[in-house]
Amino acid sequence: MTGGPGTNDPARFRAPRIDLFGLLPVAFGMSADQIAGPAWLRDVGSNSYTIDATMPPDTTKEQFLAMLQNLLVERFHLVFHREKRSFPGYALVVDRDGPRFKEVPPTPDANPGAASGLLSARRGSDGFPDGPGPLTMTIMSGGGLKRTKYQERTMADFISNLGLLIGSSQAKSVRDGFLQPRVVDKTGLTGKYTFILEYYDASHTPEGVPLFAPGAFSAAASDADGGGPSIFAAIQKQLGLRLDKTADIPLDVIVVESVEKVPTAN
Repeated sequence: MTGGPGTNDPARFRAPRIDLFGLLPVAFGMSADQIAGPAWLRDVGSNSYTIDATMPPDTTKEQFLAMLQNLLVERFHLVFHREKRSFPGYALVVDRDGPRFKEVPPTPDANPGAASGLLSARRGSDGFPDGPGPLTMTIMSGGGLKRTKYQERTMADFISNLGLLIGSSQAKSVRDGFLQPRVVDKTGLTGKYTFILEYYDASHTPEGVPLFAPGAFSAAASDADGGGPSIFAAIQKQLGLRLDKTADIPLDVIVVESVEKVPTAN
């Protein structure tokens, strides 16, 4: 999108090669697991579209979402209803002996999330590229070990996709229709922190996905049988935190009753 909703410049929404399972969460401002419908919606490659639309300047986020929903209704003949469903819930708390990481001072004038040049950057002793500011970097091995470095991140940053990581580590993906856990921060930790989390991810590909560097895994990440700790054990043993099961969390879900694969012509 150039200009974007809420600016004084002409706004444009362009989504090249997006499928309905990718578009529906955007249109309703929800996570992908809050969209339920026919199984073919989740099939990668079963439907793919390029959407190029403009909107008036100063379009609000709410208006933008309403426009996308209208597009789905008018062009794809979407019929849906809302209902409540219970999602697994966890509370992230500090374990008995306290956190095993310390608060770090933020890098002055760092561009948050900047990844430019990381692939060619020098590797540090931890195997990750040296880069300033808030960064989240992941290395995966062919054996399913996932190693993620959270650099200058808050607890809010850490839990923002922790539910998805829990689901993925258990091979319960959104694409397979599994509800992903929701995690709330009950640690009371308010600073920025740098730490590395290593755990076994059951959704790994056989060949592995080395996203930044091949880097060796520490002994803490490998069990005798060649597997590794669950994400729950890793968070407790490596970070000094703990995931406690809480009451399930009721959330709105969009249930797709019917939708056309082929939209009406322009």
